[in-house]
Amino acid sequence: MRFELDGAEVFAHGRVEGDAPTIVLIHGAAMDHSVWVYNTRYFLHRGYSVLALDLPGHGASTGELLDSVERMAAWVARVVEHLGVGPVRVAGHSMGALVALAYAASAGERVSHLALLGAAVPMAVSDTLLDAARADSPEARAMMVLWGHGPKAHLGGNRVAGLTIGQGAMRLLERAGPGVLFNDLNACNAYLDGMQAASSVSAQTRLVSGTDDKMTPPRAARALAEAMPSCAVDVIPDCGHIMMSERPEATHRALVRALGDR
Repeated sequence: MRFELDGAEVFAHGRVEGDAPTIVLIHGAAMDHSVWVYNTRYFLHRGYSVLALDLPGHGASTGELLDSVERMAAWVARVVEHLGVGPVRVAGHSMGALVALAYAASAGERVSHLALLGAAVPMAVSDTLLDAARADSPEARAMMVLWGHGPKAHLGGNRVAGLTIGQGAMRLLERAGPGVLFNDLNACNAYLDGMQAASSVSAQTRLVSGTDDKMTPPRAARALAEAMPSCAVDVIPDCGHIMMSERPEATHRALVRALGDR
């Protein structure tokens, strides 16, 4: 679906179905709604309203890039208010997990369920990666693919012959416009209020981590979970950071547990 907000066009994969519970999905750095296709189709089939959002300047959404996690969270709040839905069930991956966390902390009971995939606070980004992203260098995307996947993914890992998980991630990152990757990584690196936000979340929460995640390792994820009043933890074996493509079925099952089946 497409609609206008703040003078720009917003794209969200999915639709709003009357009074059905609404699930909001928020993508990671330099990515878009397509990372949630598997999950979106399932939840729509189960009768939920689903909004897999493209953040401004990402995917099919227009508008200026938002340069902080806080501004992205405020934008998600305006989307939810504009569409008149709620309470909502929210999931985010990586940068999207920080946005989901910040939004849930500010929204109170308007967020009933929260899923944080590949999350940790702080979500520090190395100077090497930031510098490469600032220069829009192909090396930045290469580092994202290298560090974003576990060992098995680098050996192929795709059940479809001739396709590799890493190539899929690379094509998605290449679709992002100039400056998008740096904007998003810098926003992650600059977000320092995550633990305070975590302590304010009232939603039923589940944190999902991969054993081979180099970007947000399980030990960091557990520290975040311990800061939250009510948070379950799922750890997916043999899985890196970009879990929706690396271990799609295990990730999806964790997402269903987090957001609650009907």
